[in-house]
Amino acid sequence: MISRDPVFQKVAGGLAIGLLILACVNILRPFFGPLLWAVILTVATWPVFLWILARVGERRVLASVLASALVAVFCLLPVTYGVAVAAQSLRPVSQKLMEFSREEVPPAPEWVKEYPFGKMVYQQWNNLSRDREKFYRDVDPLIRQIATRLGSAAGRIGVGLLEFSFALIICAFLFHGGERLTWAAETGLRRLFGPQGGELLDLAARTIRSVMLGVLGTAALQASLMGLGFFFAGVPQVILLGFAGFFFASLQLSTAIVWLPVVLWLFGEGKTGWAIFNLVWGIGVVGLVDNFTKPYLISRGTNLPFGIIFMGVIGGFLAYGFLGIFFGATLMAVAYRLLLEWLDINPRESPKKIRK
Repeated sequence: MISRDPVFQKVAGGLAIGLLILACVNILRPFFGPLLWAVILTVATWPVFLWILARVGERRVLASVLASALVAVFCLLPVTYGVAVAAQSLRPVSQKLMEFSREEVPPAPEWVKEYPFGKMVYQQWNNLSRDREKFYRDVDPLIRQIATRLGSAAGRIGVGLLEFSFALIICAFLFHGGERLTWAAETGLRRLFGPQGGELLDLAARTIRSVMLGVLGTAALQASLMGLGFFFAGVPQVILLGFAGFFFASLQLSTAIVWLPVVLWLFGEGKTGWAIFNLVWGIGVVGLVDNFTKPYLISRGTNLPFGIIFMGVIGGFLAYGFLGIFFGATLMAVAYRLLLEWLDINPRESPKKIRK
């Protein structure tokens, strides 16, 4: 006989809801990555969707498809262009390597020993000069290990692109049902946090847009500054190098991956002055832009303290990777606003008024 005790019914109902939620989470687990990307892209480009919707006569299906296609072109076209240019640029390099493999290698000069790791380079160079087959046998395990890691990295990149492509498809559905989803999220937040729930949702949306602007805007600025230094130094393939800098900066990696080899190449070409200039330019200008411009752009869009956003961006990236940049800043912004509400402090008041 089933008990009609209200307490028992509430506990049983809560347990059933909890199990249902766990089951749904387990089902949606493979889609968390694409779903989070779709939410970020949809929120960041929502004003663009509204602009398209007004231009197509409020036809939501058409506007959703066009907005998703626009996001896909904006995200995938630079990647496609970069891969094509890189493949075209690497063709002469491969030809040079083939020619080098057929030529005789001269003995290593003595001055190589004076550089860091020079003795090891000197020894391996001479081994290659005396017995090329033995040298290839010695480095074969290293080459296999590098090839394995590159293959693994290529596999991860392929999976990431597949997830991102799936996220673009989800974007179309989120664009189409955006108002209903916003209403549902706002209703849920109002029940959890009271009347300020709608304000928290708006704050989260503005934070995601600001982070997107900060991340991509800073990456574009870093790539432009780096390319400017390369252009003045007469470095070839400036556009490709600038794209590579934008790509690594967008992934929150150092642009030194790009400009440091160029500096070494300039030293090797005898352009010592331009090499020193690009070294100082890369460290003092390109490298420092990321530390200040990104948090500043993000904090301006959210009207939150610079330190809160800075900790959210950097801490989120360290804790959760690239997606953590967006959600770290968003969670810190929401938590900060809730703290102010709990302390009954108006964020628009000056510290002097608060102390009074």
